[in-house]
Amino acid sequence: MNIKPLLCILALLLAPVLVQATHNYSGYISYTTDPQNPLKLNFEMTTYNYIGSTVDDPRVFMNMGDGSVTTVIRAAFNMYSKSFYTAVYRWSHTYASVGDYTVSWIGENRYGGILNLAAPTDQLFLYIYTNVKAGSPLKNLNSAKLAGTGVAQVFSGEPWTHNLLAYDADGDYLMYDLVIPKYRNPSNGIVAAPGYQQPEGLRINEFGELHWPNPKASGLYVLNVRITEFRDGTQLGSTVVEMTLFVKERLEQPEISLINKDRLTVNEDGSIQTWPGQPVKLEFYLRNIPGQDILPLIARQSGEIDTLQLVDTALQFRDTTNGYAISYTFTPTPALERATPYLIGLRSWADNKQPAYQYGRNKEFAWAFAYIYVGEQRRPLSSGDDLPPERPKLYPNPARGEFTFEAPDLPALHLLVRDITGKVVASYTLRPGRNDFARPAKLASGLYTYTLTSQLSPIETGKLVLQ
Repeated sequence: MNIKPLLCILALLLAPVLVQATHNYSGYISYTTDPQNPLKLNFEMTTYNYIGSTVDDPRVFMNMGDGSVTTVIRAAFNMYSKSFYTAVYRWSHTYASVGDYTVSWIGENRYGGILNLAAPTDQLFLYIYTNVKAGSPLKNLNSAKLAGTGVAQVFSGEPWTHNLLAYDADGDYLMYDLVIPKYRNPSNGIVAAPGYQQPEGLRINEFGELHWPNPKASGLYVLNVRITEFRDGTQLGSTVVEMTLFVKERLEQPEISLINKDRLTVNEDGSIQTWPGQPVKLEFYLRNIPGQDILPLIARQSGEIDTLQLVDTALQFRDTTNGYAISYTFTPTPALERATPYLIGLRSWADNKQPAYQYGRNKEFAWAFAYIYVGEQRRPLSSGDDLPPERPKLYPNPARGEFTFEAPDLPALHLLVRDITGKVVASYTLRPGRNDFARPAKLASGLYTYTLTSQLSPIETGKLVLQ
């Protein structure tokens, strides 16, 4: 049975004023590589769509980046909330040769009234894309995926944080940055979306956490988050997530927060430290909507640990005044030890039994997040810690094809290379002693800066000249 038409008929009967020609609010493309054939990739596109729209995409046309177009039938259709459903499309493609390809989908249009794009925004095409390296000798079996979602609720005048909860099943290092959305101009091809302005003050950190200290004007905003995979300083590919923020005044929304952080071992960057065999217990308080009759509350965990079933976890609820006390527990095994944190999110909402047309697009979820290191403590060095007896060395400098970095005997060493604008253009995981690297082909000749960190704390900065 095709559920979407039935839902659309219901929306038409109950709320004809909500019917519109646009429905796509978020999306991204992920993929896996065939272990036996590195030129064969298995793709998946996930979109988040408004339930009140009559528009449907039972099939899409995917541009594969090699001149071919593939017709893909929708493989799954799931209700995500009362306002949104997810559509999932899966297909495979074998490239004829090794190379870099941009795989993309062009949606018919965006929705109207987006505040940080040029009007009329409902006449702008939606462009969702990912960059892949087919036939890579590094065998990138899995691209980045999301355990979170690209639609989020923001309250005006309240600091906002959110995380897409990206993960990589291969364990590759993920780097995040905000990029300008793209769209297809009928005359000029794929270009930057006109009039785009990034929300003032909005930033994304090394954990992929979005932070907006002072949202103001209520309405709809779009963001594009690029998630780039690195392995030993080599870029493997990148995924761009189109996401939508709904900014409104806080009227009807449960609140959730982590309440036992002061009783845990917390690093200076705010992450939580634990070790294999040590039970982890995160305690949250989920508060019901203030000023209303008690409504049923729901919460669900999201993140790499649960999505990949890396270890058994438990979510327990206990009634409290106006809400629930929620405990999320697990015991990390030695297999979970690594140099990057695990991202954990708890998604919650109130089940107020309203139909979708009354519930509206701007009543979604409350989130709480935690970042947990398993293994050797990653706490930044304090100002009183002794510096390494020998300073790090980078040579030759200027460099042409290769360069060497001699690193001190410190834990969790990482090297970031930035261009003159401050953008990270290369990332390396180091071991103490000599580390030899080939110059990334994408880096043009010029002046760069580098930062060496140990346990996330900067211990050395300098300049690198590439000829």
